[in-house]
Amino acid sequence: MTATWSLIITTFGAVASTLLGVIVGGRVSSRSQERHWSRDRQMEACALLLRESSKLLIELAAMNGRRVNPRPGEEPPLPGSPSEIDWRPWNEALSMVNLIADTHIAEAAHALDAAIWPVHLKIKAGGLPDGTWYPLRDQIEECRLDFINVTRVHLGAAGHSLRRSTGRPNPSDPVWELRRFRTGPPE
Repeated sequence: MTATWSLIITTFGAVASTLLGVIVGGRVSSRSQERHWSRDRQMEACALLLRESSKLLIELAAMNGRRVNPRPGEEPPLPGSPSEIDWRPWNEALSMVNLIADTHIAEAAHALDAAIWPVHLKIKAGGLPDGTWYPLRDQIEECRLDFINVTRVHLGAAGHSLRRSTGRPNPSDPVWELRRFRTGPPE
């Protein structure tokens, strides 16, 4: 009889420990998958925000160029005229970051948004005075770089913080003189 009970207890113990191992392993695997899914979604949202911020910078530069240097025969847009920028993609990207990203990432995205607003409003009001576009663009680029570095820290990118977010040569680089020489004066 003792051998029978010993066999039953041993069998029950083996079954219980196997089931416990399956349950614990499933929970650990599930949590790992959820973290991986969350990290991937955050990365996608951050990449979308960066893509949309690049588009906005290009559109702001073009909008400012048209207001400061209208084409011959073209009237400059009146101050207060409707924006030529479609803000919907930017707002969607910002909302997605707000929805799923870490608080620090969302705050860096808000700082980027806050840097874009005054530049857009100044351009919309009639253009930026000569020489002010590049410093204002650089301020936006600094916020983009901060957003990138915050995202890298919180989403586990390897390596140190980045020092630059673009490969654009510095304003003092001789390449800009060559460009002005080849393109000639503005029309």
